[in-house]
Amino acid sequence: MFLALISLGNTSLFAATAELTYEKFYRLNKPLYRSESGDWLGFNFETAPPTQNLDTFLNTDLRFYFQDNNSLNYSVQEAYAQYKGDTYTITAGRKILDWNLNEKYWSLGYLNAVQSFTLLSTEEEGVTGVLFNKRLGNFEFDILASYLFIPQINPAIDFKNGDVHSKSEWVRLPPKKTVISGTEVPIYYSITDYKISKIIFNKSLGGNIRYSWENGGVSAFAIYKPENKLRINASAYYDNLGTGKVNVTADPTINHHAYYGFQAYHAFGDIKARGGVSYVDPNAKLGKDFLVDISNGRKTFKSEYFNINPRYDKEAYAHMSLNYDKHRKYKLTLNYIHLISGNIRGNDDFFSDTVKWKSTIGGGIQYFFNDSFDAAVDLKYDLIRSDNIIKGEVKYSYQKHITLALGLEILKAPDDASYWSYYRTNDTLYSTVGFIF
Repeated sequence: MFLALISLGNTSLFAATAELTYEKFYRLNKPLYRSESGDWLGFNFETAPPTQNLDTFLNTDLRFYFQDNNSLNYSVQEAYAQYKGDTYTITAGRKILDWNLNEKYWSLGYLNAVQSFTLLSTEEEGVTGVLFNKRLGNFEFDILASYLFIPQINPAIDFKNGDVHSKSEWVRLPPKKTVISGTEVPIYYSITDYKISKIIFNKSLGGNIRYSWENGGVSAFAIYKPENKLRINASAYYDNLGTGKVNVTADPTINHHAYYGFQAYHAFGDIKARGGVSYVDPNAKLGKDFLVDISNGRKTFKSEYFNINPRYDKEAYAHMSLNYDKHRKYKLTLNYIHLISGNIRGNDDFFSDTVKWKSTIGGGIQYFFNDSFDAAVDLKYDLIRSDNIIKGEVKYSYQKHITLALGLEILKAPDDASYWSYYRTNDTLYSTVGFIF
């Protein structure tokens, strides 16, 4: 696929940029659960945006970790070929959809997958398929159809010698022990032999409609597709006469969901405002043409020593954003998200996380001291759970070929029921040096 993109997109390829980055990673505290990953070497390759009638685009990342047995994480954010006519565009491949722009700031991952190289990453990975875009006056239509599904693969987990490991410096791992009759008993994990074809050959169908006026517009979208992250169901038994362990067999599976919503957006001078409501339903079904193989799905397991009960709960969010980026010295953003639906999922289950946000305000500023030096800070605060997440970074660029950065990430989550409480001791300081060519 990549060779085809390169051969088609000569213009984009010749205008491509590549960046080689080294990051030194410092932990400011000692998390209870952590991987061995730390310092890493990254490589990003990105072609120029499509400009020709027939053109391509590629944006991919690799990350090599030194501490964790020289492991490798990779991500293809976008990789597509595009044909552009007078009033329509046809795109084939993996492309980030802009149907809900507020989703990226909150790392929701319902439409586009989250890259998830780091805990607080907001980078996205696109949806794979054929996208048809058509303009008719003030209207714009998108239709997506696909029979190929590429799941979110980060943060990856591996099963080895009965343990569950991860390449990423953050990941929620299952418990290593359980208690039976007052005695701690180790848990031995394994994974079933599953067919990759049952994962990747799954259908998606969706559409988006916009109506625009001079300074704004409204839009509505709906899509039925596999969830970006694989579900992991499992079965278990206590081998008290043999190994003396609880044996758990994990079973990866996909689950389709419906994701739909509407938005309104308007520019008030230089301030861009956007607000809307979105819904996600993991129990939705879409007719006989979208028969889904759920032979491995919806399994639960309950016993005195181990419970596996994945949740499939509908969620609804209201969200808004205000953005100002016209001043040459600074950019400002103000965001808010509110969970409309109820939240009954707990936060102590490896097989289904609780929601990330309940009623959260977020804001940030990026200040440019000059063309080479800037500083940015972003703060998110949940008004219900009192979660407090701070990200800050100062960056210096030398002649657009060398970059130096120093960053800080601090996370406070006093409520044990919060999604972020598992990572509450993952405060980090990092320094990076990058070479752009």
